[in-house]
Amino acid sequence: MSIKKEGAHKKWAALKEKLGPQETDQSEANLENAEPELCIRLLQMPSVVNYSGLRKRLENSDDAWMVQFLELSGLDLLLEALDRLSGRGVARISDALLQLTCISCVRAVMNSHKGIEYIVSNEGYVRKLFQALDTTNVMVKKQIFELLAALCIYSSDGHSLALDALDHYKSVKNQQYRFSIIMNELSNTDNVPYMVTLLSAINAIILGKEELRTRTQIRNEFIGLQLLDVLDKLR
Repeated sequence: MSIKKEGAHKKWAALKEKLGPQETDQSEANLENAEPELCIRLLQMPSVVNYSGLRKRLENSDDAWMVQFLELSGLDLLLEALDRLSGRGVARISDALLQLTCISCVRAVMNSHKGIEYIVSNEGYVRKLFQALDTTNVMVKKQIFELLAALCIYSSDGHSLALDALDHYKSVKNQQYRFSIIMNELSNTDNVPYMVTLLSAINAIILGKEELRTRTQIRNEFIGLQLLDVLDKLR
């Protein structure tokens, strides 16, 4: 195995450990031996039970199963559902649970080597994922930023896609700076686990580039958005 490939496999192993399977106490559909076609049909009937069952199936799938699921637009359906759910807000607990179980399925896809390679190889998926930040559900936003950090760590292409998604979100929301969404969330939350996730995302964005000059430029962007002041307040 070449040094480059060995390095990529090590990165993926670390990424898989970081994302990890998500535990849940929710009831779930029994999809242990379900074929991808059945899972695709169930995705058209969004429910906590269906999403929870799908999450478990995704976590235990082999490469061939995952590839077929992706080719049948499984990830597209998940991201479209997540976007719709985010647009509703979280006025009801049922909507919040739907969002959480849906994003857990996206996370399970990214926890697969075939899944994350598919995302990195197809432009647009990370932008779609970031659209789900339009929610008041902190747990959903927390997972999105965890996935952003994982992309930055995974590869140079993943890092570029994460920055592209931040640029796109900035444009759509008419924000002045691409890192405003991260700094605004960090400044306005008192949820400690969420703060840790946001700081980890900042760290991954800065360190995800090998070139020292680029790292310094990105770090200075965050400093310009008062990162040091925010860190002082958190101490």
